[in-house]
Amino acid sequence: MALGDNIRRKRSEYDIEQKELAERVGVSKSAMCSFELGTKIPRLDTIIKIADALHCSVDELLGRNVKKGA
Repeated sequence: MALGDNIRRKRSEYDIEQKELAERVGVSKSAMCSFELGTKIPRLDTIIKIADALHCSVDELLGRNVKKGA
């Protein structure tokens, strides 16, 4: 899954509106929309803020599955 899909999925899990997530992260609603659509890629510090707001790890948000011992 792409970053935008994961943001949207996690946001839905917590029943958070796009505008509310944008406010928590400190970006505009249009920027958050662009992140979810995949037309813009957020900076690393913004990805960290999004992950914190959605109570998940950056790895989970990026769709990265880390295997131990690999």
